[in-house]
Amino acid sequence: MPSLARFGLEGRVVIVTGAGRGIGRVIAKEAFESGAKLAVGSRTTTELETLQQEIQSLGGECMYHKLDVVDVSSIQKFMDAVVAHYGRIDVMINNAGYNKLMPIVDYDEALYDQIVDANLKNAFFCGQIAARQMISQGGGGAIINVTSQAGMVGAPDRGPYSGAKAGVNNLTRTMAAEWAEHGIRVNAVAPTVTRSPLAEQAIKDSPSFREAIKSKNLLRGDLAEPEEISAPIIFLASEAASMITGHTLVVDGGWTIV
Repeated sequence: MPSLARFGLEGRVVIVTGAGRGIGRVIAKEAFESGAKLAVGSRTTTELETLQQEIQSLGGECMYHKLDVVDVSSIQKFMDAVVAHYGRIDVMINNAGYNKLMPIVDYDEALYDQIVDANLKNAFFCGQIAARQMISQGGGGAIINVTSQAGMVGAPDRGPYSGAKAGVNNLTRTMAAEWAEHGIRVNAVAPTVTRSPLAEQAIKDSPSFREAIKSKNLLRGDLAEPEEISAPIIFLASEAASMITGHTLVVDGGWTIV
């Protein structure tokens, strides 16, 4: 019978972007609980500092470094800092992202670029730079891109975001195909709308979005909880998913099936 240890991340160096709050913070904490050594990044380092203190108070290892995921030089500096501290990268979880809801006809170029860069460009260059390190060090690795159910179906009021997330889903397949020979698995998790400051603000801003959550989340009619998204991510990062690559795991309470 397979060992349950295969579901853990014991001793692995795990990067989580956007780890200061929301889903990212929960992912980081559950990666630690699974045995990982953490490296976390975000533009707001005060939140990362409190996360580091929390992990260290429990006997874990956690380093943080400022990271702007739309700035390639910032990504490179972050990755260099992780390697300088731990000597390697084993798991890259691309969680950081951004969205603002409005009809497609109302977006201007600046906001479009901000949303697409924070989701698609982010995943491309974070994945690229992490994979270079994994290839160089040998031994394979795992990359998980956090996308969205909005990248799987039509998503009114989320045009640039849905397009970017759909792009990340297919980018995930391409990365997986290119890097399989190096033992690097690349997968995506596409969550439903999950409880976070960003989601709760979007619900306040858009009554139609609020009603969609009630009617389309078939299992609950409400927001998912961050822990319901982090568990599948930890699974895909672990050796229990050793034969899974190029897959987008939809965690949506049934939103996309009808």
